[in-house]
Amino acid sequence: MLLYVGAEDCAPCRAWQKGDGASFLASPAFSRIRYREVKSPRLADVMNDDNWPEDLRLYRPHLKRSDGVPLWMVVADGEIVDRKYGATAWRESILPTLRSMLRPSLIWPLAALCAPEAARGT
Repeated sequence: MLLYVGAEDCAPCRAWQKGDGASFLASPAFSRIRYREVKSPRLADVMNDDNWPEDLRLYRPHLKRSDGVPLWMVVADGEIVDRKYGATAWRESILPTLRSMLRPSLIWPLAALCAPEAARGT
């Protein structure tokens, strides 16, 4: 899961949503993940319960008041595997993490080419 945390009155958040965020949401990779958002009308209210769906509140304690937005968390098997914030964090950390996790396995296709029956379990 990719969790995005942002605010409507946050200029870097709006820039990400219109730029890199829009590109990612339109990409083939987007269909391979679960994407959730926490968007506050005001930056000052990002941590308020009203802005967090109940099922996502378990991730809120992993944030610090000093963390900025936009902020992303990559969650796999219930564990946060990457958490970064700021305008450059998307390209420098979060996107590479997602790419590495979404990279197709090379073992299965090679096994299927070498021994199709074994790869299919027949």
